[in-house]
Amino acid sequence: MKRSTSRILTTHTGSLPRPPDLVQALVDLDDGKPVDATMLATRVKSAVAEAVRHQADVGVDVVCDGEMGKMVYATYVKERLTGFEGETQPFFRQSPENIDFPEFAERRFAPSGTRPLFKRPACNGPISLKNNQDVRTDIANLKAGLQGVKVEDVFMSAASPGVVGVFLANEYYPTYEE
Repeated sequence: MKRSTSRILTTHTGSLPRPPDLVQALVDLDDGKPVDATMLATRVKSAVAEAVRHQADVGVDVVCDGEMGKMVYATYVKERLTGFEGETQPFFRQSPENIDFPEFAERRFAPSGTRPLFKRPACNGPISLKNNQDVRTDIANLKAGLQGVKVEDVFMSAASPGVVGVFLANEYYPTYEE
């Protein structure tokens, strides 16, 4: 981790807003519709460069890729790990605001039209790595996006097992620890 003795370095974590055309391509992909893979790869790469440049322009010192190539920061694991082929489950987290304001929670997590906000397939089998090419592509896109941009440091975020356990239901492992 980069440190400074002269000022506080700024950063953030997680997703940044994706360009509308990229959102549509990711939604189509999530829905199983045909998406031009070359177009998507090119657009993700350019969106990462735009996100990195924007972070640097507004003064963020430690930048990330904004998770441009991921539909949602916690559910993208279904494309990268085995074991998440179960049926999409509804999502309702028992947080204080959801308990105090159930109507808000219902609207917040309800499907938009006929499509859920994003697919949350349940874990229905053993979890293992499908491939490591996707993360290699993410790294390459971030490195390319950093070309000609001055920042103090860079990082990539990843969904932790705890976050995955909150967003994707478990129908396979007998206990949370397993």
